Amino acid sequence: MIEILIPGEPVAQGRPRFARRGRSVVAFDPAKSRTWKASAQAHMVMAFPGPPMRGPLSVEVAATFACPKSQWRKREPQAARWHEKRPDAENVAKAVLDAATGVLWFDDAQVSRLLVLKVVGGQLEAPCVFLRVERITTEPSR
Repeated sequence: MIEILIPGEPVAQGRPRFARRGRSVVAFDPAKSRTWKASAQAHMVMAFPGPPMRGPLSVEVAATFACPKSQWRKREPQAARWHEKRPDAENVAKAVLDAATGVLWFDDAQVSRLLVLKVVGGQLEAPCVFLRVERITTEPSR
């Protein structure tokens, strides 16, 4: 099992941007997604220097967003709660899975089980993404 903590505000995979290069059109990641994925990849390489894993994988992604300053309270500090706004959970997971491709696994198609949590952290809790990856060795059950 691998557990990785990626500090900083979680970022969702952005929509591809298009640019004309001569007679062709090229698609590329938005700068915000590209920068976050590069930072996440650096943390993944430090935590898991080995070769990418093979076989079916179970992945848990827990994205903790910063508590907005407008919701801070002096007397009763805000506790962690579910994040129910944008970005979508699947777009946050997509950014994490794309960043881990080639580092933790060969292809994100290897992920057979995926759990994504979005939480707004408490007042003093730092934003981060926690990633847990585990090989699946059991047979599937329904």
